[in-house]
Amino acid sequence: MLAAAATFGLEKRADALQAATIITSRLVRLSPTVYAFLQWQAPGQSNLSVSNCGVVVGPDSLLLIDTTGAPVHFRRLLAAIRPMGKRIDRVVITHEHPDHIGGLSQLPASIDIIAQEATRSQLRKLVGSPAPPYWANNPAWAGPNDHYRIILPNVTYQDRMTLYYGDTEVVLSYPGPAHTAGDTLITVPRDRIMFMGDIAFFGVTPLNGSGYIADWIKVCDRVLADPNVVTIVPGHGPVGGKAELADMKGYLELLYREGRKRFDMGMSAGRAAADIDLGKYATWTDPDRIANNMARLYSEFRGNIGIDTDRAAAAQALAEYQAAKGH
Repeated sequence: MLAAAATFGLEKRADALQAATIITSRLVRLSPTVYAFLQWQAPGQSNLSVSNCGVVVGPDSLLLIDTTGAPVHFRRLLAAIRPMGKRIDRVVITHEHPDHIGGLSQLPASIDIIAQEATRSQLRKLVGSPAPPYWANNPAWAGPNDHYRIILPNVTYQDRMTLYYGDTEVVLSYPGPAHTAGDTLITVPRDRIMFMGDIAFFGVTPLNGSGYIADWIKVCDRVLADPNVVTIVPGHGPVGGKAELADMKGYLELLYREGRKRFDMGMSAGRAAADIDLGKYATWTDPDRIANNMARLYSEFRGNIGIDTDRAAAAQALAEYQAAKGH
């Protein structure tokens, strides 16, 4: 079953560095008990925080996988699953980034929120942080009565956790550092479906604000070698499979290989980002993310990478990149 697409937002074009103003969503059935809630921006707009979610259906209740990046998006998700006539009893958060936790504050306090333990630790640091600036003036994201609030998971796991929704087994696993220090992979073994969160971006440039590219590539290799994974739901982009994951891994390998050459030459992160030929990846949404990605990768090369985003280094790399590109 494929639900009708829903489009919402302002009818105008957004600059590539601004949040999208036109966002389309669709609930897609992947198996009798598993759905993907997909979101995408209008052509020419940024994919910034336009993320995907998942739903697992049990006899009496639903499991959500992530909660979008904003109240308007989350209300669209709730409307899409309302005809199922079942309550939400648990949410699994794939990682701590704001585009995956935007709906938590709209859920009843009785609902269990599950995350890998490092994700909860990172979320604690975000308590009290302000709403993204575009919430205030972009109706595609939030209304005047919406408030930003960080909700902490009340259930954590270290390496693996198994949930059951009727006879549907759902396995949560920690693959090690990848897109963040505490990513969760969610697998439905019977259906060979995996929700990868932001370890997977399909047709959208990966964002490496707090990731570890060498380890991220290794995680992708392990998934690609797993015969029990066929369908992959990425954190951003359309549903795909191993071909799409291998394609995205190629982007990470390109960054690592070409970035290392320029790092060894003494080139700055921003200049390296501008100098690298992205080839086919230049056509992916938000290609300018290479500047932020390279700033983080340079920390990895220097051996002083931290768990948090180095915002000063990212800003400097972006400024150098834009100057080199004539932006």
